[in-house]
Amino acid sequence: MKHLKKVNESYFKHMIEAWLIAITFIFSGIIVFIHSIFPFLFQTTASTIVKNIIKRTNKRQGADE
Repeated sequence: MKHLKKVNESYFKHMIEAWLIAITFIFSGIIVFIHSIFPFLFQTTASTIVKNIIKRTNKRQGADE
C-alpha cells in the first residue's frame, strides 16, 4: 500500500498510530464540550492538542511543518 510505504509503517504500527490520534480527537472533543459550558476552563487545551497532532503527523510523513 502506497500510504504505508509513504509513512514507513507496518499495517499494525499504522493502526496503533491512527487509534491514538482518534482517541486524542475524542478526548479533545470532550474538552471542547466542557469548554463550551464553562468558557473559563480549557481555554487553549483543544487547540494545543490539535497542533500537536499536526506536528506528529507531519513528522511521520517526513514533512517539516
